[in-house]
Amino acid sequence: MELDHSFALANSTNSISPKERPISNKDMYHSRPSRRLLIFQEARNVNEVAYLPVNKLGLPICGPGPELPSILELPLRILRAFTEIFNQPKYKGWAVVAAGPYHDTSEEGKFYAVVLEQMKEDGVLMR
Repeated sequence: MELDHSFALANSTNSISPKERPISNKDMYHSRPSRRLLIFQEARNVNEVAYLPVNKLGLPICGPGPELPSILELPLRILRAFTEIFNQPKYKGWAVVAAGPYHDTSEEGKFYAVVLEQMKEDGVLMR
């Protein structure tokens, strides 16, 4: 006895409307705003403290990302420095969503991690 699979195949592909279709990981990945992790090292000059990027382009974050405190918990001098850094034109369309101390056991010095998230303007992802 031979089974006719064409009917079952046709019905299985058309039985779920696009609204009822479960969202795949691929769909979720594309709907999530882009996020990047930047690391800065504190460098002291004679007269001032500077924050130098260790990874200038940042690392892409997939998944939940690192747990960092609110940027408001940083000292005021660091907030001022990060405000100057992230108000530069190259960071247009990006927002600081978290920042905090970063402990690197392989290097000496003070480091700070910053999570940036790409902003949407009028429902359109800025690039």
